Amino acid sequence: MRIAPTLKKQIPPAATETAGFTMVEVLIALAVFSIGILAVLAMQITAINQNAGARMQSEATGLAVHTMERLIVASYDHDDLSEDAADNPHQQTIGPYRVQWNVTTPAIGDPVYSGIPVKMIALTVDSDNRNAQPVTISFIKGQGL
Repeated sequence: MRIAPTLKKQIPPAATETAGFTMVEVLIALAVFSIGILAVLAMQITAINQNAGARMQSEATGLAVHTMERLIVASYDHDDLSEDAADNPHQQTIGPYRVQWNVTTPAIGDPVYSGIPVKMIALTVDSDNRNAQPVTISFIKGQGL
């Protein structure tokens, strides 16, 4: 008995089984990808602004400390330590930063500083840059210091 070879019939694919992507699938994939890229770009912009703010905060803090140290070592009667209303606030502009300080003396009859000649220095460094935060430090300088 002889078995005849069977030939498989080639069945054409149905119309719904075509290869490739439809235009709608491509557009949806592109929209999802675009939203992801926009999120990454927004994150990058935020990181750049935060980095600039941190740099300016460091610069302002260094400038405040430097100015305060200069005032601390100045003589008690130095012009920069004048507590006259006409001189306060003392001001300097250094680069993009404004340095201001007020010098005051304690109120007469203040029990904490009674009979002790001291000057209170409040120093602030700020800038017009939107990333900058003001830095404020204070110090109490005695006459013998």
